Amino acid sequence: MSEPDPMPVLITYATSRGSTEEVAERIASRLHADGFAVDCRPVDHVYSVDNYKAVIIGSAIHHARWLLDAERFLDVECMGLQTKPLWSFSLGSASAGTPGWIRGKVAKREQRRVERMIISKVPKVREHRLFAGKDDGRAWSSPVRGMYRCMGGRFGDFRDWDAIDKWADAIAKEMKAEGV
Repeated sequence: MSEPDPMPVLITYATSRGSTEEVAERIASRLHADGFAVDCRPVDHVYSVDNYKAVIIGSAIHHARWLLDAERFLDVECMGLQTKPLWSFSLGSASAGTPGWIRGKVAKREQRRVERMIISKVPKVREHRLFAGKDDGRAWSSPVRGMYRCMGGRFGDFRDWDAIDKWADAIAKEMKAEGV
């Protein structure tokens, strides 16, 4: 394997309970194994994107929106992100444990809303991917958890690690083909 490029790929994320951080770290490990130098850190620990050759940003979705820190990052870094290859991902519970009879509609609504927000701030984003997330239900009140279960909802870890790995590998392949 060749020596990693000194200008790393930034993988940055906003997380509320750690699930998005775990996905970002998984993506970072895949890119690193592919020979890329990577820097994986929370959005509130990134002070500029100037010293990165590409950026992957992810956020948890709460109430069909990215976390405020992730949206703020796009606002602050929008000019620098225009000049870099940019990919984005979201982790949402609507695409996982939501009852089947409404899952598709809710997941599509989440994805469309997030994609519109990202594109409004950084029109050159290459791709946005929505992955199922993880929700243990602890943030929900007991009556709401019970009602959710009665409607067919489930709690748990619904992340599809194979899909995440394939996406990271596709990004690595694309960057290598373009000499990024």
